[in-house]
Amino acid sequence: MLKRILQSPLFTVLALVGLIFFLSLIVKLYPSLVTVQKEVGNLNDKIAEVEGERSELEKLEEYFRSSAYLERQVKAKLNYKKPDENVVFVYRNEYNQEPAETASKDKEKPRLPSNFEKWFQYLLGE
Repeated sequence: MLKRILQSPLFTVLALVGLIFFLSLIVKLYPSLVTVQKEVGNLNDKIAEVEGERSELEKLEEYFRSSAYLERQVKAKLNYKKPDENVVFVYRNEYNQEPAETASKDKEKPRLPSNFEKWFQYLLGE
């Protein structure tokens, strides 16, 4: 009896209709599946990025808790030095305080006379 039902034309038509129905569902859902897979890939990339930032922050936290950081801050802010250390002070002059680009744009340096002009002025008595 099962063999007769499986070989009947009605069963074949119903099977084809069911197959077409499921194929149409797959075709309709495929674009959303691709979109979800892209979003999952983007989220995995973001997770990897955040994990990298987290590891960097952990390294910074470890450095901030270290004695080397504390010693550096004490030297910089409290002018502390060890007994066997030599301290060197570096002072900036007026030309090193501004970057070269802004200094040339903001104010133009006066042109110095050449040696020829200096001799000419000296000979003429100016």
